[in-house]
Amino acid sequence: MNLRRYLLRKTVYVIITIFFIASLNFLLFQVIAGDPTYVLLPRGCGTSNVTGECPLRAALIHEWALDQPLIVRFATYLRNVFSGNLGTSITYQTGVPVATIIAPRLWTTLILVGVATATTMWLGIILGRISGWRRGRPADVIITLSTLFGYSMPSFWVSLLLIFSLSVTIRIFPVYWDFGAYARMDLLSTVLDYMWHLILPVATFVITNVAWFSLTLRNSLTDVLPEDYMITARAKGLSQSQQLRWHALPNARLPLVTASALYFGWVVSGAIVIEIVFTIQGLGQLTWEATTAFDFPLLSGIFLIATIGVVVANAMADVLYMFLDPRVREA
Repeated sequence: MNLRRYLLRKTVYVIITIFFIASLNFLLFQVIAGDPTYVLLPRGCGTSNVTGECPLRAALIHEWALDQPLIVRFATYLRNVFSGNLGTSITYQTGVPVATIIAPRLWTTLILVGVATATTMWLGIILGRISGWRRGRPADVIITLSTLFGYSMPSFWVSLLLIFSLSVTIRIFPVYWDFGAYARMDLLSTVLDYMWHLILPVATFVITNVAWFSLTLRNSLTDVLPEDYMITARAKGLSQSQQLRWHALPNARLPLVTASALYFGWVVSGAIVIEIVFTIQGLGQLTWEATTAFDFPLLSGIFLIATIGVVVANAMADVLYMFLDPRVREA
């Protein structure tokens, strides 16, 4: 397969997908949500003058182009989205651009999700190797049952258990996150404190999601071990570690690429609950704050950024899969 042609096709796919996501975003927040002025303006505003029309509501309708035809509003929305203009906040931080509000929160969520994903994958691969290589033995049973038990627990419940046991009872870790304190700290102290506060949220992600990777690798190894090349490796007299490292894992790792892309979408949605519990000022908590404030432009921007991130992550996984699997590369 020609690499340049494949990358071009994948780029076109991403652009088309983003177009449909933006279209769905428009329908969700501008059509289904209806007229936001009825939610934002105080009751009784509609009888403010002799004509029964509220001057403030009329001004807002004109400002947000709600008096324009649907196709005109849609074209304006797409033009703004592809130019980086996500609108302005109407209640949460009135008049502030949505992109300005999202940017610092986005970095916080990316750091949390990145550290949590790397830690979960690392531990999941270790447990999956042990479980897959020793399938049916006590180690496999213990790992499988324990990871499934953690996977079955709600993330908010695990978060509260960790806070109660390690922050309230034993008092090892802080209960809440004070972002305002970083303005008074030097760089090294800020980084160390930031990582210290990340331990419990990351532990929540690991406990509830490590089964995602460990069971994926275990099942993949179970399919790989009976293959002819594994029998040949054993016949050559290779040690178990050599068989695992040189033959089993290179062929069993491919499903992990797909699992990691799917996991990214899962962990982004799960970050909402965890950020609220641990008072982390990321996109998750911002989503909750925008929802309670009925800030439709801000919610629309968060939804768009999050879904685009998932699409890009899946596209990158497809490209990585092509490099790792020669069958796809040569097809």
